[in-house]
Amino acid sequence: MVKSDEVPWNSMISGYATNGHGLEAVELFKKMNVAGMRPTKITFMGVLTACNYCGLVEEGKKLFEAMKLDNGFVPDREHFSCMVDLLARAGYLEEALDFLEEMPFDADASMWSSVLRGCVANGYKAMGKKVAEKILELEPENSVAYVQLSAIFATSGDWESSALVRKLMREKHVKKNPGSSWADC
Repeated sequence: MVKSDEVPWNSMISGYATNGHGLEAVELFKKMNVAGMRPTKITFMGVLTACNYCGLVEEGKKLFEAMKLDNGFVPDREHFSCMVDLLARAGYLEEALDFLEEMPFDADASMWSSVLRGCVANGYKAMGKKVAEKILELEPENSVAYVQLSAIFATSGDWESSALVRKLMREKHVKKNPGSSWADC
């Protein structure tokens, strides 16, 4: 790839990222740098997404720091969100929370939801409860937070608490959104 602008590089990196080829995306990012192409914020979004989808935690951390230190970019909300999701998916929940606290802006419900999904996947009941409460402060009608909190209790065998969460959903008239798939589109 000898094109002199970053658009084809970004397209390829993002394509690799969204199709589960994280290592190839990171490798292409390195080749881009060797070729003398300066990455953009979009480039970093693509390569961080690749790290996220493929669980490349250490690589993602290095790239996030390189974005700031080597390239002088101030990460956007999307970059922070991607890093929080990467850390939470990989089970680095304390680090994900630290990341949320250190951001230069308030985390939104979707960022907190990334951490909540990590709590569900890793059985962190106490942390999951606090995170769900934070989501519900931001979005009281967020059915996903209720459902995931119920799941945390259920997977740990705390059926009574799980039932209480479901009861609270009914009392507040919060409805679970029906599932969908690409076949439904």
